[in-house]
Amino acid sequence: MTVDTYEDLARQIIEDVGGPSNVSSVTHCFTRLRFTLKDNEAVREDHLRKLSGVAGTALAAGQYQVVIGNDVTKVYDAVTSLPGITGEGEVAAESVADEKPVKPVKKGFSYWINIPLNTMSSTITPVLNGLVVTGLFKAVLSILVLLGALDTTSQTYVLLNMMSDVFFYFMPFMIAWSASKHFKCNTVISLMLVGILLHPTFTGLVSAGDSVSLFGLPVHAISYSSSLLPALITVWAQSKVERLFSKTFFNKLGLIELLPTFIVMAPLTLLVTGPVGSIIGEVIASAMLALYQNYYLLGVFAVCLIMPVLILTGSHWILMPTALSNLSTLGFDPFLWVGFAVINFTQLAVSLAIFFKAKSREIKEFAGSAVLPIATAGVTEPCMYGLTLKLKKPLIATFVGCAVGGLYCGLMHVKVFELITVSLVSLPQFIDPAGGNNFVVALIGMALVFVVTFVVTDRVAKVGVSTFPSGLKA
Repeated sequence: MTVDTYEDLARQIIEDVGGPSNVSSVTHCFTRLRFTLKDNEAVREDHLRKLSGVAGTALAAGQYQVVIGNDVTKVYDAVTSLPGITGEGEVAAESVADEKPVKPVKKGFSYWINIPLNTMSSTITPVLNGLVVTGLFKAVLSILVLLGALDTTSQTYVLLNMMSDVFFYFMPFMIAWSASKHFKCNTVISLMLVGILLHPTFTGLVSAGDSVSLFGLPVHAISYSSSLLPALITVWAQSKVERLFSKTFFNKLGLIELLPTFIVMAPLTLLVTGPVGSIIGEVIASAMLALYQNYYLLGVFAVCLIMPVLILTGSHWILMPTALSNLSTLGFDPFLWVGFAVINFTQLAVSLAIFFKAKSREIKEFAGSAVLPIATAGVTEPCMYGLTLKLKKPLIATFVGCAVGGLYCGLMHVKVFELITVSLVSLPQFIDPAGGNNFVVALIGMALVFVVTFVVTDRVAKVGVSTFPSGLKA
């Protein structure tokens, strides 16, 4: 089905997901609209997939995801401008008063397991642009050092390096901001609570190495810079406390109605939520270190092999805390980001192979358009949904390429030193600041993945048809 404008597409999408009354919330990432629906069975799946402008759909992490591609922001803006759906994805009560009640979601095991997955994905997605920018900035800095244009002992380098660390150092603030939007609590209070963990007075006490206590109770004295889970858990707890007080007379106190929330949460942040998040992070770090030391090859191979599934289900960012933990404790990530690199180069190969082989002008044009976002920004969804999944046979090539890449990267101990979305532009993220041949080994590995996937795609993909399978347009 053809739609002429973003507004037309937005209206049709909302209709196909069950109407405004079925939408609890909607967000978006780089390529997808992410709906939390009251009744997933109300979705008109077949009709939705046939819309031009929709590359595919997926149900994962408690969300119904509609894959749009590079125009997702424009479609999202059109969706949230529709009557009944606010800018934050909430359904306006007056617009659904006359709607028929919808069937509630069954709260089984999958419902509860999807809550943390959905939370992690929704919280990380809004800050990914900062991750990309800071990663590319670090990559440029590394190149300048390698070329001898910058002396690492100079003040210029020290200041530039400081600039490149800003995102990671203050990441708890970024997470507090996005988490407050997800949990629908006061953003300023969220930032204040996380500020407690990063305040110079507290960090000074931690640096001094002495024990720290509050009301005679021991405080987990660690640095919270570059952490994710402490901020996330703190804001989640804040949202619960905030809602509790909103049901009392405190909600009539105007500007000071949030004072009770801060009074309760400020000490809890230091005594409970911050330490709990930190301890969970330490457990993850210990597990990753044990895996790296004892089962490294198996771990890398497994991550690379399942990466297509993670991408297709939109669950790949769930592993972000693991990558951050590895970067903090090991100084590099040998698992998740290596998997990102492998899957991205398989999709670059798939799109180029189909571009050269396709006889259909429609398929050739779409394949060509899918190359650029992968090569420059590491965005694979247009290719994954518009080509790999719809043509089906390229999935074989994708898994073969990921298996070969996982085996090679595991055997050669390929590492990523900057968490940037992997593309041709960001390859300097493989440069080891301490020297060594990791960069060269990684380039060979990515070339191997590309060639293997390209050849297998060329052999198995049937793209000589006149249009996409089942009449579905990309």
